[in-house]
Amino acid sequence: MRLLLDEMISATVAGLLRDRDHDVVAVQDADLAHLRGIDDCELLDHAARQRRAVVTDNIPDFVRCHQHRLNRNRPHVGLVIFTNDTFPRHRHDAFADQVLSALEQQLKAHPDDGDASWIRWLSSST
Repeated sequence: MRLLLDEMISATVAGLLRDRDHDVVAVQDADLAHLRGIDDCELLDHAARQRRAVVTDNIPDFVRCHQHRLNRNRPHVGLVIFTNDTFPRHRHDAFADQVLSALEQQLKAHPDDGDASWIRWLSSST
């Protein structure tokens, strides 16, 4: 599985996952600055073209974009969604460590997911 981390997840997390041989990029990566602040449906379109699942806590907007694509028979790879309750972003160091661990578990459990337009909840291992 290839991932695109939405804006709320730092490029550091993507870099650490790449160091562990996972194909992960982040909107916060320097070379993806053009993706910052774009419409969520455009970001999902970009991810679909790159064959990447989007990781986000922006559930309402991305579920709307997901449904919009399905209604037009335009599949995408998938969405990995989480809440601020499960992964509190205000605790920056803990957030990065928890998300890193949970994403690595997802990547190992689901190495090849294809274009099934799935939605999967990210859960904390703690």
